[in-house]
Amino acid sequence: MKTKIMLVLFASAAIFLASCSKYPPTSDRLLEDFAIATQYDVKADFNNYQTYGLSDKVYKVTDKDTTLMTGAGVTAALNEIDKYMQLRGFVKATGENKPDLGITVTYYQNTYVYAYYPDYWWGYPYYGYGWYYPYYPTYYSSYTAGAANIVLADLKYPAPNNQLYIRWNAFIRGLLTGNHTEADITGAVDQAFIQTPQLATTAN
Repeated sequence: MKTKIMLVLFASAAIFLASCSKYPPTSDRLLEDFAIATQYDVKADFNNYQTYGLSDKVYKVTDKDTTLMTGAGVTAALNEIDKYMQLRGFVKATGENKPDLGITVTYYQNTYVYAYYPDYWWGYPYYGYGWYYPYYPTYYSSYTAGAANIVLADLKYPAPNNQLYIRWNAFIRGLLTGNHTEADITGAVDQAFIQTPQLATTAN
């Protein structure tokens, strides 16, 4: 699918409990397990590309701000992307050489607060000298939804008006949360590439 990008990226979600309370109903949330979805431009011939560049900065975008992410998980994800691009025949551009393809990784995160009520109520409709209104305790909890988006943009053949064609992207729900190991993270990146064997070149 041929897509244009102008600072607009899309997000999926991974749900993890942020308090000791129970999750919202299954119908209202996604599962905790990884979910990986990929799409690519079916009209693109990747043999027309030889080199790639990978941004070493991963930003986390929330409903409040945008911050730079660091740590072992970020490094592991970027190293795994490097590994697979080179296994697929691409060469990483060095120095001031302009790459044919540019890769960025962005992590989106949102926190949602919800209220729920128990299946019982306290109090009686009438007690002693008058009516007694039942008490329905309300509990509040929150969960965080987030996903990483790996975007591969065409720098060799730009679109009109200085826009960029997106040749491939991957959504990895749950990536880089504190609940996953480095092996989980690299495994999710692996799966994104495995889902798209078309992303390869014989130009080198």
